[in-house]
Amino acid sequence: MEQAVRLRLAGSSRAFTTVFKGTLEDCGFNTVLNDGTEPERFSAREVFVYEIRKKADILSLPERKEPEPFLIFTQTAIGTETVDRLKEGGLVGVITSQTAPEEIAFLVNAAFFYTRMLKRNPRVPVSIPVDVKAGSRVMKTTSSTLSRDGIFVVTLNPLPADTVCELTFEAPLSGKRLTTKARVLYNIAVNKDLNIISSPGDPFKRIVTHPGMALLFADLPEEDRELLESYIKTVR
Repeated sequence: MEQAVRLRLAGSSRAFTTVFKGTLEDCGFNTVLNDGTEPERFSAREVFVYEIRKKADILSLPERKEPEPFLIFTQTAIGTETVDRLKEGGLVGVITSQTAPEEIAFLVNAAFFYTRMLKRNPRVPVSIPVDVKAGSRVMKTTSSTLSRDGIFVVTLNPLPADTVCELTFEAPLSGKRLTTKARVLYNIAVNKDLNIISSPGDPFKRIVTHPGMALLFADLPEEDRELLESYIKTVR
């Protein structure tokens, strides 16, 4: 049975089409080369992985009307400003030949997750106060993105992945106070020893983003989800 999402590899070097492709398949991912040789039979969504062999290749990346998750495989250094710009179009992560299989699997799964989430419920940037309760711990923070199914909150001390907590926040525009249980999908923490914001899969790898955690709503009523969705449609 085919996976709901697969990887389409756009590149030509042996390191990319053979070695990297083999690593992905060893991790259990469904992959196909973007070389035009395979009949198109896959009806579900795909995540592209683009090979960047020289900086000029970045200019050839396809334009997107809306953010769409993708990955980059590169052997050349890419500046943080370029990475930030690409993230606006959906870049999930940058992979090299030195990236560990565990980190590759994490980034691919993150891209798959974003693909499913964006297809079902797009996210929009927001800045609203959020109260988070987990056991005896209480955090007062703000959000950076919102969808009908979840929210990303900014904090220097995120909860561990899979932690169940309770959220309280006001729906944008309507001001209705919403309360729901939620689960931490992943967190982005500050490595205090190195003074960097760390990748969720590698505490020693710097990334450019907000520290915090992605939270999936657990029992938010459908009427409240529809309220959030109505707001999201007004700003997209």
